[in-house]
Amino acid sequence: MAYYARVVFETKASATERHEDFGAAQRWIDEERQSKPELFHLGQIIEATPARPVVASCNANGWHAT
Repeated sequence: MAYYARVVFETKASATERHEDFGAAQRWIDEERQSKPELFHLGQIIEATPARPVVASCNANGWHAT
């Protein structure tokens, strides 16, 4: 299953990438969070299915199951 990884910054700008597995999506968000900690606001991993549920999210303090 594929996933979308979304990062939202304090400026309200956002970036999204498609990844073929959950681990790759999580690593990309973690890299963004660590490289721009002062700007990072929110990260989400979303299933690439028609319903597009959010399956995990994080803030500057770490990951939270949804």
